[in-house]
Amino acid sequence: EIKQNGQVETDAGAGGTIICLAAEELGLTREELADRIVPDLGFNENLERIFDYGERQFKVYITPALEVEIFDENDKKLKNMPAPGKKDDEAKAAEAYAEFKQMKKQMKTTVTNQKLRLEYALTVNRRWKAVDWEKLFVKNPIMHQFAISLIWGVYEKEDLKDTFRYMEDGTFNTVDEDEYELSESAVIGLVHPVELDEEIKSKWQEQLTDYEITQSIEQLSRPVYRITDAEKKEKSLTKVAGKMLNPLSLSSKLIGMGWTKGPAMDGGGFYKYIRDDADCGLGVELYFSGAFIGDYASINEDDVTVYDAVIYNTETVQYDRKGWGDVAKESALDLGDVPARYYSEIVYQLEKATATSTETNENWQSEK
Repeated sequence: EIKQNGQVETDAGAGGTIICLAAEELGLTREELADRIVPDLGFNENLERIFDYGERQFKVYITPALEVEIFDENDKKLKNMPAPGKKDDEAKAAEAYAEFKQMKKQMKTTVTNQKLRLEYALTVNRRWKAVDWEKLFVKNPIMHQFAISLIWGVYEKEDLKDTFRYMEDGTFNTVDEDEYELSESAVIGLVHPVELDEEIKSKWQEQLTDYEITQSIEQLSRPVYRITDAEKKEKSLTKVAGKMLNPLSLSSKLIGMGWTKGPAMDGGGFYKYIRDDADCGLGVELYFSGAFIGDYASINEDDVTVYDAVIYNTETVQYDRKGWGDVAKESALDLGDVPARYYSEIVYQLEKATATSTETNENWQSEK
C-alpha cells in the first residue's frame, strides 16, 4: 500500500525510484500507479469538503480554476476560512482550521504535479481505457476539474476518430455542442492540436470561450511544428542548432520539462541532455558545447552553443546511460518516421529551452 499526502513523484530520484519499484511489483506502469494514488484531499465526488467547527460548519468547493471557494452555514461566500472563535468547539475548530491550511498546501502541490503529468501525457500520447479514464477524471474531484477544461479524443490505434469535452454536469459534448455518447470500449487520450484542422480547432476554442473555460494546461493554443518534406530523410534535428545562451538557463528549462543531464566525461563535463519517453518508446539526445556536472553555471558563466538533436526508438537503444558511447546517434530515426505529435512536442520544448538566446553561432557544425 502506498499512501500519499498530496504529492506524487514520478520523476527521477528517490521518489521516482520508489514509484517505479512499486509499479513493477503491482504489474503496472509508473503512470498507471500514479493515476491510482492521486489524492482526493478529502473532497467528495460533488467537489465538496466540510470543515466542522462545532457551532459552525463551512463548505469548501473546488472551482474549475482549481482554486477553493468557502461558504458558511448560510451559503454566504467568504474570502478566507475564519479563525476559530469563542463560541466554537475549541478542539474541533482548531483541528478543522489546521486541516484546512494543510489541505491548501497539499492542493497547490497536487495541482502542480498533475499539470506536469498531463503535459507528459500530451507529449507521449498516453491513452486510457474508458473505465480507467472515468475512475481518474470523473471520480477524482481534483482530476475532474482538470478534465472539464480539456479536449479529449477517442482513438483507434493511432487514428483520432472523435473529439469530445467532459461537461460539469457529467455529460459529454461534441464540437457542435451535441450530446456525445462515450462508448465503454473507447480508448481516450488528450487531443493534440497537430491532429486538428483549423476549423475544428477554432470551433473548440470558440466553445471554451462561450463557456468561459480556461484550459488547465496549454492545449489548443499550443504551438504546432510540422515535419517539412526537406527534413523527412534527415536524422538530425537542427531547429535550434547554433543558438547561444547561459548554461544555467538551458539546464533549468530542460530539466523542468523532464530532460536529464548526460553522463559526465573526463574532467566532469557533460555534452548532451537526454529525454527518455519509454511510455511511447521514444527518446531524444540534444548535443551542446558542454558544461560541468557540478555547480557549473552562474550568471557570469560563458554562453554555451546548442547543437543538433536525434530521436531514437528506446527499444533499439538499450545501453548504460553512464557510458560514453553514441548509440543513440548511431540509431537515430529519420525525422519522417517520428510521430507528428512527438516531433512537434520536442521542437516546442527546444524552442522554449532556448528562448532567451539572442546570439547564434553560425559555425556550430565545425565546432561540434
